[in-house]
Amino acid sequence: MFLRFLRLFAVVLATLSYAAIADADPCSDSGLRYCEVLKPYVSSPWQPTVELLPGDNVTLRCDCEQHLGLNAAGAIWMGWFKDNATASVRLGRFTYSEKNADNFSISYALSNVQKHDSGSYVCQAKSTGNLLRGNATGVNIMVAEPQLETPNITSDTPTPGSIDLGANVTLWCETQAYPHPLFNWTKDGKAIPTNHSTATDHMTIRRFSQSDEGLYACVAWNVLGEKHSQQLQLTAKPPDGGLPMLIIIAIVSGVTVFVIVVFITITVFVYRRRRHWKHCRLESDSDVEGDSSESVDYISKEYDFSVLCCKDDRSWAETNIVNKLEETKQKGYFHYRDDVGGDSVFQFLNSIEKSRHIIVVYSPAATSDEWFQKGYQTAVAEKLDGNLLGRVVPVLRGGFERRNLPLALKDRLPLEVEEPRFFERLQRSLSKDSDYESAGPSEASSEESVLDRISVI
Repeated sequence: MFLRFLRLFAVVLATLSYAAIADADPCSDSGLRYCEVLKPYVSSPWQPTVELLPGDNVTLRCDCEQHLGLNAAGAIWMGWFKDNATASVRLGRFTYSEKNADNFSISYALSNVQKHDSGSYVCQAKSTGNLLRGNATGVNIMVAEPQLETPNITSDTPTPGSIDLGANVTLWCETQAYPHPLFNWTKDGKAIPTNHSTATDHMTIRRFSQSDEGLYACVAWNVLGEKHSQQLQLTAKPPDGGLPMLIIIAIVSGVTVFVIVVFITITVFVYRRRRHWKHCRLESDSDVEGDSSESVDYISKEYDFSVLCCKDDRSWAETNIVNKLEETKQKGYFHYRDDVGGDSVFQFLNSIEKSRHIIVVYSPAATSDEWFQKGYQTAVAEKLDGNLLGRVVPVLRGGFERRNLPLALKDRLPLEVEEPRFFERLQRSLSKDSDYESAGPSEASSEESVLDRISVI
């Protein structure tokens, strides 16, 4: 009797163990091998590493595509793991798609993150008709307290005080900071022009000349503010003798005069030729072709508009600009909604790169938001050159005055929220082909019609 009881107990235990294994691995109950392995990929966030501060929120989403075989009959199974796709630690519940689904996605939200949430988050996918796992993919999450130490400036040349004329010199700005800092560069206490200054930790001076001599320094900044490095003196190596320098000066002067003469000659020739042929059909065709290439670049943008604003204006901008414009079938990009990981100047650059028009909301709150000001200034220096400034649409609210706009936008006509026809003008400013942009001043019959026809695009 006791032996029968032991045998019955062994059978029950084996049955329960098989059920537990089948539940843990949905692929173990099928011997079918005619499905291709799933290929999951993490589609959000875009960057491989996300830097967060304690208390931030982030949502990870994993999309998966299934390439079915001839007789496939499987469903997509997906799950998130932390630090190791084969470990027992998993996040949330595993999710199943409908049978024979071509694609599927799963999201995992991290709220009020802390340091212990740092690590590698891996998305794993399988097919119930395939015993093989899909390629795991994931994203690294880093959570730490903000930090910013005084930067140190160095040079790749061993003798900064004696640099050969014509050599390339690279300066480096090193600091310990979190989140990852951005950098500005100065020479003799003044900001370096846009063609030299970037938001990276290094700067290269090509073909060093005597005009490049001076005291250089770097500025590192993040959410904690900014810190300046000590100054580094760069000096050109003196010439070996007086005669070679005189020869160099004479050659440079002669070449300069020659270039000026050639430039003036070509300019006069082109000017006369254009006057002579300005009514020819050939010039008309070339003008049309130029406009066509510009239109192709304009149309190739992924979004019709993007909206930049400070945190205090986020709710207003999303309700009164983003949502309303999207109701008119326009595709918008709003970094607070479409990005994860908190504010970042790279989100400003990303929105400018992908959008036909950039709507910038200015308010009293924006002037006191240091992160918004720094991010926008870097975006202007990096992307908004003379050709792209025409795509910016300034929007003023809360009593913000036009005279307080950044210097780069002084010649732009802003839209004031308090105007009765604010949203109508905003719509027309985003319409490239409307008469709002192309009509001339002579066609306006009143002050109101003149304002309506001024191009802000």
